[in-house]
Amino acid sequence: MNKNSLYAFYGSLRKGMSNYELYKEAMVYLYSVHLKGFKLYSMGEYPCIVKSDTDKTIVAEVVKITNPVIEKEIHDMEIEEGYFYDEVTIQNDQVGIYLYNAIENFIEVKEGDWVTFFRQNKQ
Repeated sequence: MNKNSLYAFYGSLRKGMSNYELYKEAMVYLYSVHLKGFKLYSMGEYPCIVKSDTDKTIVAEVVKITNPVIEKEIHDMEIEEGYFYDEVTIQNDQVGIYLYNAIENFIEVKEGDWVTFFRQNKQ
């Protein structure tokens, strides 16, 4: 977990999404960012990202988690679902992010924005 409790969330923990609604009382939104060097994929109800050598970007929201119990709960949820923890430097801060190893037959979200993709495909 991140020593500063800073995380870049790109999927269900973004504002307005399902897991955000569960944990929003413990999350302080700081800013949105386009992170270069990642590809976003749809696994159906949830997304995953992998590192990429391309110029592809993903949309993420940087948040501070204010409750250590919730921070651990989110971490455990991500790990149990097959993600692994890594850190990226954003605006001179080390920020936690959850990545995925295997892509399998997932659909690439070429625009890099899970919220837009998810809402368009739910209709």
